[in-house]
Amino acid sequence: MAKILSFLMCAVMLFNLAGCGSQQSQPSYEENKKMVLDLLKTDDGKKAMRDLLKDNEFRQAIVLDEPTIHKTIVQTLTTEQGQKLWRQLMNDPDFSEQLAKTMESDNERLLKRMMKDPGYQGMMMDILKTPEMQQQYLDLMKTKPFRQQLDKSIGELMATPLFKKQLADAIVETLKKEQEKSVDDS
Repeated sequence: MAKILSFLMCAVMLFNLAGCGSQQSQPSYEENKKMVLDLLKTDDGKKAMRDLLKDNEFRQAIVLDEPTIHKTIVQTLTTEQGQKLWRQLMNDPDFSEQLAKTMESDNERLLKRMMKDPGYQGMMMDILKTPEMQQQYLDLMKTKPFRQQLDKSIGELMATPLFKKQLADAIVETLKKEQEKSVDDS
């Protein structure tokens, strides 16, 4: 920002000095403004602005305040042209992917907070209890891929050491009860 201001000030001073050499009076503010704007519209002026905007130090010096950003985003989203732009952007797979990645952790935190909210839990339960959802679950369970996944999951579960220990403990407990029952009956 300082570079732009210094560039503009130099341009104004240059024009003022050029005016001092002749016998004309100093140009007014409007004339200076028009000269600077005309200068910026030239190819050299545009090139100078592009060079300034490419400079990392300059870009970091430009600080946009939060209310301005908020106002700009709201105005962009609420106009018809802005909505059309966002629809086009969302249809771009690369943009959608990048946006989703940047929002992933925020969305996860929001969902976890919502899951603790009794009102949200109630709405989810109502949705899951609808006959249409129950029918979809039943239809899903009848599919071959679901059954294959279920078989795979059960196989993996049975292969875990913890499950094997729990199963062995349950068998031993059952045998003890059966043995005690048979001793009591005799």
